[in-house]
Amino acid sequence: MEFLRSIPLLSRILLVESEGMAFLDALPILQNGIVASLLVALLSAFLGVYVILKRMVFVSAALSQISSLGVAVAFLITSLLGHHAGEVRSGFLSGPGLTALLFACCAAGLLARQMSKKKITRESILGIGYVLPAGLILLILDALRAEAHEIENILFGNTVFVPSEQLLVLALTAVLVMLVHLLLYKEFIFISLDPETAQASGLKTGLLNQLLFLTIALTISVSIMSVGALPVFAFMVIPASAALLLTNHLKGAFLLSVGFGVSASVVGFYLSFLFSLPTGPTMLSTAALFLLPGVAKLAMARFHP
Repeated sequence: MEFLRSIPLLSRILLVESEGMAFLDALPILQNGIVASLLVALLSAFLGVYVILKRMVFVSAALSQISSLGVAVAFLITSLLGHHAGEVRSGFLSGPGLTALLFACCAAGLLARQMSKKKITRESILGIGYVLPAGLILLILDALRAEAHEIENILFGNTVFVPSEQLLVLALTAVLVMLVHLLLYKEFIFISLDPETAQASGLKTGLLNQLLFLTIALTISVSIMSVGALPVFAFMVIPASAALLLTNHLKGAFLLSVGFGVSASVVGFYLSFLFSLPTGPTMLSTAALFLLPGVAKLAMARFHP
């Protein structure tokens, strides 16, 4: 801490106070939340490139909503068993984290399977996957008015203090997901850009799609418990969109997307502390600023072809 104070510019940033406490002094309390936000931003922004390339933005929206339903169901079950809302959050793998994970993974498998079969339109599947959980969440919130604040903290990302157990699960998830994508990078890119040719070349596109969906579902379900559903969806869509507006090179898009996401999480977290704002929406708003260079590039290309 003393080393950070000795760096002039950095010390000015870190010693800014909010409600009588300097950010540097609050770091020991906030460090888990900051690390969790960084991990969520990194993972979501990386996977977001696939989400945009495969034109499945609303798949991630549906998975976020279904994971959120899993959270709400955990609270409902706990309430029916006669326990208080605080008890359901005592352990990640024994509370809403587990139900969110189960709901998301089951939904990812079903969505990947149904979309490949094309029995009904993609839009219909995603519409049902988004609207039905949203309605059920509202019903559960109404039924559990005493616990509504606890549920809303998770769903809308107002959670700053992340338990160490939850942070560990998030870190392990990040390692697992990135390892899968490191091993299958070329295959995932192939099925994202040209699924017909990938299938003709002998790749098991159905299995690879399900695996890709599962990594997204796993990331969403675990991340929601740390920063909330709204910022997770934002990190999965906005940084990747901003990156793809600026470059057509895939490696550059991945790097830019991760850079935008991580920067938005750090700056957004800092601004939320400084101005006493909800952390999730502040990170979301900060991420949206990275869209401006891409929008400016499009505008310049339009007027100066």
